[in-house]
Amino acid sequence: MKKIKVLQFPIVNQRGGITHYAMRNWDFINKDKFQFDFVTFSKSLDFEDELTTHGCKVHYVSCYAEQDQEQFILEIRSILSEGYDAIHLHTGYWKSFLVEEIAIELGIPIIIVHAHNMMVDINDPVLRQKAIERHEKQKKLFMPNHATHFLACSQLAANWLYGSQIPRDNIRILKNAIDTDKYAYNTEVREEYREKLGLQNSFVIGHVGRFVYQKNHEMLLEIFTKVSKAIPTAKLMLIGDGEGFNSVKEAIFTHGMEDHVLLLGRQPDMEVSKLMQAMDIFCNPSRFGGLDLTLVEAQTSGLKCLVTADIMPESKITENLEFLPLEVDVWYDAIIELSKGYPRTDCKDIVANEGYSLTNQIHELEKIYSAQV
Repeated sequence: MKKIKVLQFPIVNQRGGITHYAMRNWDFINKDKFQFDFVTFSKSLDFEDELTTHGCKVHYVSCYAEQDQEQFILEIRSILSEGYDAIHLHTGYWKSFLVEEIAIELGIPIIIVHAHNMMVDINDPVLRQKAIERHEKQKKLFMPNHATHFLACSQLAANWLYGSQIPRDNIRILKNAIDTDKYAYNTEVREEYREKLGLQNSFVIGHVGRFVYQKNHEMLLEIFTKVSKAIPTAKLMLIGDGEGFNSVKEAIFTHGMEDHVLLLGRQPDMEVSKLMQAMDIFCNPSRFGGLDLTLVEAQTSGLKCLVTADIMPESKITENLEFLPLEVDVWYDAIIELSKGYPRTDCKDIVANEGYSLTNQIHELEKIYSAQV
């Protein structure tokens, strides 16, 4: 039987966000029926072997459209000419519709646009404002004939990317699902990893995410610096990498927190699931977001989660999640209160019953790729 070829566009060398989502889908998709290939603008992928050994192809694109539109079109046209049945376009904001237009021209049957965020993740305020203005201009030009399917991780992300241009009935909210079994609370793993990291007597505040403007590591470090003065055993565990990694590392030394912060860098999914067991609470003071997979994972593992108010309302799956305004003192008070302890229980079944089990969600994607919906 001929496999359905799906092109995932794009992924990056940092295994967070969209890349994390696309890779998980590949892990769970029926590989007897579906074949994934990937497009990246990164110079290389550290995990490329994980893909190619399973028959995936990785397409490297040398430039963005705004850098060299002619070259970009040439390369994209070449990639899309390789007989794809579907293209899954993951995006956070609009720059252009060139890929969609080329896919239409080449007759690709399934063209999926998938909204994953609700703001522009650029640190420089001037460049960010210019990108927002371009996004809003482009959004007004985006029409229903630009794609066959319109997906979003949350209603807020859908509103941000599609606005009023796409009728709400045409938009499908596809929950950011996870492998709930992997993240279920496990006391043995917790003890193992706390001993491994020398955290047996520590109060561990955890965060998983790329070191980018969106994730607001600066405020997290400011909060933790204040907490560490009240709780000498407090430790901050930061998992991830990104363009802001070195600046955060410098800030840690500036605050004199180098002995209190664990910079664990990029970690594979299985390791992240185990490191979450070692945490005591999970903090996510993001400036904006769609629906963060890490919040689903943290809630599944029974962690109390603190997250920015008003930006990700759909992330509250369990009673373990609390929304807070972006004020250092408010976060400080909440963390101090949680440091007194709470009963930590496995929330796997709650999360799965709310529709966040990847084994269920992947079937929805398979239907879309097969043009059954």
